[in-house]
Amino acid sequence: MQVDGFLASVFRPTPPPLWYVTNGELTVGPVVTGLLIRGVECGRVPEYCQVSPYHGDWRTLNAVREVAALHSKMNGAAPSSQQLLEWTRPIERIKDEAELSHTITWLALVATGAESAMFHYRGRNGRALITRSVIGPISNERLGYPMPEQDLVLQAARRGRPVLGPPYGPTEDALAIRFASSRGGVGAAAMIPLFIGESLTAMLELSRPGHGFRRSDLQRAERIAQRALRARSN
Repeated sequence: MQVDGFLASVFRPTPPPLWYVTNGELTVGPVVTGLLIRGVECGRVPEYCQVSPYHGDWRTLNAVREVAALHSKMNGAAPSSQQLLEWTRPIERIKDEAELSHTITWLALVATGAESAMFHYRGRNGRALITRSVIGPISNERLGYPMPEQDLVLQAARRGRPVLGPPYGPTEDALAIRFASSRGGVGAAAMIPLFIGESLTAMLELSRPGHGFRRSDLQRAERIAQRALRARSN
């Protein structure tokens, strides 16, 4: 698998934004965008809260594009191609592996209309793929643990084969079982293997209770993840 080359830039990368968050009585921060998103997802940061970038003015929570993207997904409104492009621009500047993993995962949710997602990533110096991000109404018991080598989905990923269901076979069943705790059940499941060169670097797994995923949406999520991982590997 050919990896495109990247030209060095004379411009230094901009550090990720830091946010202060207030509910009118209590103010916390600074926090990185990834932690802010997690707070919104878990209901710890209500919609009426306001945020302020470091040394900036207060604004509505939805003024943060990542929060707007999350609310867009929750409300069932698919983002336009231009919106998705804008939301993915900062991804190449993310250095923290946890924030990178979380950002890739929720962008994949937005791009595909999935209800739940997991991202397994071996990192720059790792050997095993470790579950780095779990988003959606499912159990996070896998978070922080390596993928077992005998896992059927991992074996498919090592062969460069995506897994899609329905219809379901042994490997597709193994993938669906990961999302069995979801509220709406698993009507569709998908796994996208992600390579840097010839090496399996990550696996992106998605599920939703409705109809199967469109191939074009999965390819869009794949491109988002590939772009981030290639930038990370340089």
